[in-house]
Amino acid sequence: MKAAILYGAHDFRIEEIETPSINDDQCLVDVKACGVCHSEIHQWEKTLDGLEYPRFIGHEIAGIIKATGKNISEFNVGDRVAVWTDGTGYAEQAAVDSRFIFKLNDEISFAEALAEPIGCTTNGVLKAGLELDQTVALVGTGFMGLIMIQELKLMGLKKIIAIDVRKEMLDLAEKLSADVVLNPLKEDANAAIKNLTNGKGVDAAFEVGGNEKTLNMAANITRMEGKLVIFGFHPGARKIDDLGYWNWMAFDIVNAHFRNVDTIYKGTKIGMNLLNDRKINMKPLVTHSFELKEIEKAFEAANTKPEGFVKAVIVNE
Repeated sequence: MKAAILYGAHDFRIEEIETPSINDDQCLVDVKACGVCHSEIHQWEKTLDGLEYPRFIGHEIAGIIKATGKNISEFNVGDRVAVWTDGTGYAEQAAVDSRFIFKLNDEISFAEALAEPIGCTTNGVLKAGLELDQTVALVGTGFMGLIMIQELKLMGLKKIIAIDVRKEMLDLAEKLSADVVLNPLKEDANAAIKNLTNGKGVDAAFEVGGNEKTLNMAANITRMEGKLVIFGFHPGARKIDDLGYWNWMAFDIVNAHFRNVDTIYKGTKIGMNLLNDRKINMKPLVTHSFELKEIEKAFEAANTKPEGFVKAVIVNE
Protein backbone atom coordinates (compact mmCIF):
# COMPACT_ATOMS: atom_id res chain seq x y z
CA MET A 1 0.00 0.00 0.00
CA LYS A 2 0.99 3.66 -0.29
CA ALA A 3 1.80 5.64 2.84
CA ALA A 4 3.15 9.11 3.59
CA ILE A 5 6.20 8.92 5.87
CA LEU A 6 7.60 12.03 7.54
CA TYR A 7 11.41 12.13 7.34
CA GLY A 8 11.92 15.62 8.74
CA ALA A 9 10.88 19.22 8.32
CA HIS A 10 8.69 19.62 5.20
CA ASP A 11 9.75 16.15 4.07
CA PHE A 12 6.85 13.76 3.61
CA ARG A 13 7.66 10.93 1.19
CA ILE A 14 5.08 8.68 -0.44
CA GLU A 15 6.35 5.11 -0.13
CA GLU A 16 5.17 1.61 -0.90
CA ILE A 17 5.05 -0.36 2.34
CA GLU A 18 3.52 -3.65 3.45
CA THR A 19 -0.20 -3.61 4.12
CA PRO A 20 -0.54 -4.07 7.90
CA SER A 21 -1.54 -7.46 9.22
CA ILE A 22 -4.29 -7.67 11.84
CA ASN A 23 -4.65 -9.77 14.97
CA ASP A 24 -7.81 -11.52 16.12
CA ASP A 25 -9.17 -8.36 17.78
CA GLN A 26 -8.47 -5.92 14.98
CA CYS A 27 -9.97 -4.80 11.69
CA LEU A 28 -8.21 -3.69 8.54
CA VAL A 29 -9.70 -0.39 7.41
CA ASP A 30 -9.49 1.11 3.94
CA VAL A 31 -8.68 4.72 4.81
CA LYS A 32 -10.97 7.09 2.94
CA ALA A 33 -10.16 10.22 4.92
CA CYS A 34 -7.60 11.32 7.48
CA GLY A 35 -7.68 14.79 8.99
CA VAL A 36 -4.56 16.92 9.38
CA CYS A 37 -4.29 17.64 13.09
CA HIS A 38 -2.89 20.87 14.55
CA SER A 39 -0.89 18.76 17.01
CA GLU A 40 1.14 17.29 14.14
CA ILE A 41 2.22 20.56 12.52
CA HIS A 42 5.10 21.33 14.87
CA GLN A 43 6.87 18.03 14.04
CA TRP A 44 6.49 18.76 10.32
CA GLU A 45 7.45 22.43 10.49
CA LYS A 46 10.76 21.63 12.23
CA THR A 47 12.76 18.46 12.75
CA LEU A 48 12.47 18.19 16.53
CA ASP A 49 15.01 16.77 18.93
CA GLY A 50 13.55 13.96 21.00
CA LEU A 51 11.27 12.71 18.22
CA GLU A 52 12.26 9.72 16.15
CA TYR A 53 12.24 10.19 12.38
CA PRO A 54 11.06 8.86 9.98
CA ARG A 55 7.56 9.04 11.49
CA PHE A 56 4.35 7.34 10.39
CA ILE A 57 1.61 9.63 11.70
CA GLY A 58 -2.05 10.53 11.09
CA HIS A 59 -4.80 9.69 13.57
CA GLU A 60 -8.13 11.17 12.39
CA ILE A 61 -9.28 8.24 10.28
CA ALA A 62 -12.54 7.24 8.62
CA GLY A 63 -13.06 4.50 6.07
CA ILE A 64 -14.48 1.10 5.18
CA ILE A 65 -13.69 -2.20 6.88
CA LYS A 66 -11.78 -4.46 4.52
CA ALA A 67 -11.06 -7.42 6.80
CA THR A 68 -11.90 -8.52 10.35
CA GLY A 69 -10.06 -10.58 12.97
CA LYS A 70 -11.41 -13.92 14.22
CA ASN A 71 -12.86 -12.45 17.41
CA ILE A 72 -14.79 -9.68 15.68
CA SER A 73 -18.58 -10.06 15.65
CA GLU A 74 -19.87 -6.47 15.83
CA PHE A 75 -18.33 -5.35 12.51
CA ASN A 76 -18.48 -6.72 8.99
CA VAL A 77 -16.51 -6.20 5.81
CA GLY A 78 -17.98 -3.18 4.05
CA ASP A 79 -19.05 -1.31 7.17
CA ARG A 80 -18.50 2.45 7.08
CA VAL A 81 -16.60 3.49 10.21
CA ALA A 82 -14.64 6.17 11.99
CA VAL A 83 -11.77 5.13 14.22
CA TRP A 84 -9.48 6.33 16.96
CA THR A 85 -5.81 5.50 16.60
CA ASP A 86 -2.49 7.04 17.61
CA GLY A 87 -0.87 6.98 14.17
CA THR A 88 -0.47 5.30 10.75
CA GLY A 89 -3.39 7.20 9.24
CA TYR A 90 -1.70 8.82 6.24
CA ALA A 91 -1.94 5.65 4.22
CA GLU A 92 -4.30 3.54 2.17
CA GLN A 93 -5.04 1.02 4.96
CA ALA A 94 -4.75 0.90 8.74
CA ALA A 95 -5.00 -1.86 11.34
CA VAL A 96 -7.25 -0.78 14.21
CA ASP A 97 -8.33 -2.37 17.50
CA SER A 98 -12.05 -3.09 17.27
CA ARG A 99 -12.73 -1.29 20.55
CA PHE A 100 -11.85 2.01 18.88
CA ILE A 101 -14.00 1.57 15.78
CA PHE A 102 -17.31 3.39 15.56
CA LYS A 103 -20.01 2.79 12.97
CA LEU A 104 -20.86 5.67 10.68
CA ASN A 105 -24.28 6.45 9.23
CA ASP A 106 -24.52 6.36 5.44
CA GLU A 107 -25.46 10.03 5.06
CA ILE A 108 -22.30 11.29 6.76
CA SER A 109 -19.24 11.67 4.53
CA PHE A 110 -15.91 10.17 5.53
CA ALA A 111 -14.33 13.63 5.57
CA GLU A 112 -16.81 14.69 8.26
CA ALA A 113 -16.30 11.58 10.40
CA LEU A 114 -13.16 12.59 12.29
CA ALA A 115 -13.64 10.62 15.48
CA GLU A 116 -10.48 11.67 17.32
CA PRO A 117 -11.08 15.45 17.41
CA ILE A 118 -14.77 14.91 18.15
CA GLY A 119 -13.76 12.66 21.05
CA CYS A 120 -11.34 15.31 22.33
CA THR A 121 -13.90 18.11 22.31
CA THR A 122 -16.52 15.89 23.91
CA ASN A 123 -14.20 14.96 26.77
CA GLY A 124 -13.16 18.59 27.14
CA VAL A 125 -16.76 19.68 27.59
CA LEU A 126 -17.48 16.84 30.01
CA LYS A 127 -14.37 17.49 32.12
CA ALA A 128 -15.22 21.19 32.48
CA GLY A 129 -18.23 20.23 34.61
CA LEU A 130 -20.43 23.09 33.49
CA GLU A 131 -23.81 23.97 34.99
CA LEU A 132 -27.08 25.18 33.53
CA ASP A 133 -27.41 28.94 33.03
CA GLN A 134 -23.64 29.62 33.03
CA THR A 135 -21.86 31.97 30.64
CA VAL A 136 -18.93 30.44 28.77
CA ALA A 137 -16.34 31.88 26.37
CA LEU A 138 -14.10 30.14 23.85
CA VAL A 139 -10.84 31.91 23.08
CA GLY A 140 -9.87 30.66 19.64
CA THR A 141 -12.66 29.27 17.49
CA GLY A 142 -10.88 27.29 14.82
CA PHE A 143 -11.83 23.72 13.91
CA MET A 144 -11.92 22.34 17.46
CA GLY A 145 -13.60 25.42 18.89
CA LEU A 146 -16.34 25.22 16.27
CA ILE A 147 -17.08 21.61 17.22
CA MET A 148 -17.06 22.56 20.88
CA ILE A 149 -19.50 25.44 20.40
CA GLN A 150 -22.07 22.97 19.08
CA GLU A 151 -21.57 20.63 22.02
CA LEU A 152 -21.74 23.47 24.54
CA LYS A 153 -25.06 24.53 23.02
CA LEU A 154 -26.46 21.14 24.05
CA MET A 155 -25.58 21.85 27.70
CA GLY A 156 -28.26 24.49 28.32
CA LEU A 157 -25.84 27.34 28.94
CA LYS A 158 -27.00 30.93 29.40
CA LYS A 159 -24.58 32.40 26.86
CA ILE A 160 -21.76 31.19 24.61
CA ILE A 161 -19.17 33.78 23.57
CA ALA A 162 -16.79 33.09 20.66
CA ILE A 163 -13.52 35.04 20.43
CA ASP A 164 -11.25 34.93 17.39
CA VAL A 165 -9.28 37.24 15.09
CA ARG A 166 -10.60 35.78 11.83
CA LYS A 167 -13.95 37.08 10.59
CA GLU A 168 -14.80 33.87 8.76
CA MET A 169 -14.35 31.87 11.97
CA LEU A 170 -16.62 34.22 13.88
CA ASP A 171 -19.21 34.06 11.10
CA LEU A 172 -19.17 30.27 11.36
CA ALA A 173 -19.30 30.39 15.13
CA GLU A 174 -22.43 32.53 14.93
CA LYS A 175 -24.05 30.14 12.45
CA LEU A 176 -23.20 27.22 14.75
CA SER A 177 -24.97 28.74 17.77
CA ALA A 178 -22.56 31.17 19.45
CA ASP A 179 -24.62 33.89 21.12
CA VAL A 180 -21.92 36.58 20.97
CA VAL A 181 -18.85 36.89 18.73
CA LEU A 182 -15.89 39.15 19.49
CA ASN A 183 -12.79 40.06 17.49
CA PRO A 184 -10.07 41.40 19.85
CA LEU A 185 -8.33 43.11 16.91
CA LYS A 186 -11.37 45.29 16.35
CA GLU A 187 -12.83 45.73 19.82
CA ASP A 188 -11.93 45.49 23.49
CA ALA A 189 -13.03 41.93 24.16
CA ASN A 190 -12.24 42.16 27.87
CA ALA A 191 -14.45 45.22 28.29
CA ALA A 192 -17.23 43.68 26.19
CA ILE A 193 -17.27 40.57 28.37
CA LYS A 194 -17.31 42.65 31.56
CA ASN A 195 -20.38 44.44 30.18
CA LEU A 196 -22.04 41.13 29.34
CA THR A 197 -21.39 39.65 32.80
CA ASN A 198 -22.12 42.58 35.13
CA GLY A 199 -18.41 43.18 35.60
CA LYS A 200 -17.62 39.68 36.86
CA GLY A 201 -16.25 37.75 33.87
CA VAL A 202 -17.38 34.44 32.43
CA ASP A 203 -18.08 31.38 34.54
CA ALA A 204 -15.75 29.33 32.34
CA ALA A 205 -13.26 30.21 29.61
CA PHE A 206 -12.03 27.56 27.21
CA GLU A 207 -8.53 28.35 25.91
CA VAL A 208 -8.59 26.70 22.49
CA GLY A 209 -5.97 28.60 20.47
CA GLY A 210 -2.90 26.90 21.92
CA ASN A 211 -0.69 30.00 22.26
CA GLU A 212 0.34 32.52 24.91
CA LYS A 213 -2.09 35.21 23.78
CA THR A 214 -5.14 32.98 23.98
CA LEU A 215 -3.98 31.52 27.29
CA ASN A 216 -3.61 34.91 28.94
CA MET A 217 -6.79 36.31 27.41
CA ALA A 218 -8.77 33.35 28.75
CA ALA A 219 -7.49 34.14 32.24
CA ASN A 220 -8.32 37.83 31.90
CA ILE A 221 -11.98 37.22 31.09
CA THR A 222 -12.71 34.55 33.73
CA ARG A 223 -14.51 35.52 36.94
CA MET A 224 -13.08 34.93 40.40
CA GLU A 225 -13.23 31.17 41.20
CA GLY A 226 -14.34 30.54 37.62
CA LYS A 227 -13.05 27.70 35.46
CA LEU A 228 -10.04 28.20 33.22
CA VAL A 229 -10.14 25.25 30.82
CA ILE A 230 -6.87 24.67 28.97
CA PHE A 231 -7.94 22.77 25.88
CA GLY A 232 -5.54 24.16 23.26
CA PHE A 233 -2.48 22.10 22.34
CA HIS A 234 0.74 23.67 23.68
CA PRO A 235 3.81 21.90 22.27
CA GLY A 236 6.37 24.23 23.84
CA ALA A 237 7.09 26.66 26.66
CA ARG A 238 4.47 29.27 27.52
CA LYS A 239 4.80 32.45 29.58
CA ILE A 240 1.93 33.35 31.90
CA ASP A 241 1.60 37.13 32.17
CA ASP A 242 0.75 37.18 35.87
CA LEU A 243 0.61 33.92 37.81
CA GLY A 244 -0.02 35.91 40.95
CA TYR A 245 -3.27 37.12 39.41
CA TRP A 246 -4.28 33.55 38.60
CA ASN A 247 -3.55 32.61 42.19
CA TRP A 248 -5.48 35.58 43.64
CA MET A 249 -8.47 34.88 41.40
CA ALA A 250 -8.58 31.28 42.69
CA PHE A 251 -9.27 29.86 39.23
CA ASP A 252 -10.34 26.26 38.94
CA ILE A 253 -7.76 25.27 36.30
CA VAL A 254 -8.89 22.33 34.19
CA ASN A 255 -6.37 20.52 31.97
CA ALA A 256 -8.70 19.25 29.27
CA HIS A 257 -6.27 16.71 27.82
CA PHE A 258 -6.52 12.98 28.22
CA ARG A 259 -4.20 9.99 28.12
CA ASN A 260 -6.37 7.28 29.73
CA VAL A 261 -7.75 5.04 26.97
CA ASP A 262 -11.03 4.42 28.80
CA THR A 263 -11.68 8.17 28.92
CA ILE A 264 -10.75 8.53 25.26
CA TYR A 265 -13.13 5.70 24.35
CA LYS A 266 -16.00 7.18 26.37
CA GLY A 267 -15.71 10.65 24.83
CA THR A 268 -15.31 9.31 21.30
CA LYS A 269 -18.32 7.04 21.61
CA ILE A 270 -20.50 9.88 22.91
CA GLY A 271 -19.20 12.26 20.25
CA MET A 272 -19.77 9.83 17.40
CA ASN A 273 -23.32 9.22 18.62
CA LEU A 274 -23.90 12.97 18.49
CA LEU A 275 -22.49 13.10 14.95
CA ASN A 276 -24.62 10.18 13.77
CA ASP A 277 -27.69 11.84 15.32
CA ARG A 278 -26.83 15.11 13.53
CA LYS A 279 -26.35 17.01 16.78
CA ILE A 280 -22.91 18.05 15.46
CA ASN A 281 -22.56 19.54 11.98
CA MET A 282 -19.08 18.91 10.56
CA LYS A 283 -19.89 19.73 6.94
CA PRO A 284 -18.97 23.46 7.02
CA LEU A 285 -15.78 22.74 8.97
CA VAL A 286 -14.01 20.57 6.38
CA THR A 287 -12.89 23.20 3.90
CA HIS A 288 -9.78 21.81 2.16
CA SER A 289 -9.26 18.32 0.70
CA PHE A 290 -6.03 16.85 -0.68
CA GLU A 291 -4.90 13.54 -2.11
CA LEU A 292 -2.25 11.54 -0.26
CA LYS A 293 0.39 12.63 -2.76
CA GLU A 294 -0.45 16.26 -1.91
CA ILE A 295 0.16 15.88 1.83
CA GLU A 296 2.81 18.62 1.87
CA LYS A 297 0.23 21.05 0.47
CA ALA A 298 -2.25 19.90 3.10
CA PHE A 299 0.17 20.62 5.94
CA GLU A 300 1.12 23.96 4.41
CA ALA A 301 -2.55 24.94 4.32
CA ALA A 302 -3.07 23.82 7.92
CA ASN A 303 -0.02 25.83 8.96
CA THR A 304 -0.71 29.08 7.08
CA LYS A 305 -4.53 28.97 7.19
CA PRO A 306 -5.46 30.69 3.92
CA GLU A 307 -8.69 32.65 3.71
CA GLY A 308 -11.66 30.46 4.49
CA PHE A 309 -9.56 27.64 5.93
CA VAL A 310 -10.91 25.59 8.83
CA LYS A 311 -9.73 22.00 8.32
CA ALA A 312 -7.61 20.04 5.86
CA VAL A 313 -8.34 16.39 5.15
CA ILE A 314 -6.40 13.81 3.15
CA VAL A 315 -8.81 11.77 1.01
CA ASN A 316 -8.28 8.45 -0.74
CA GLU A 317 -10.74 7.71 -3.55
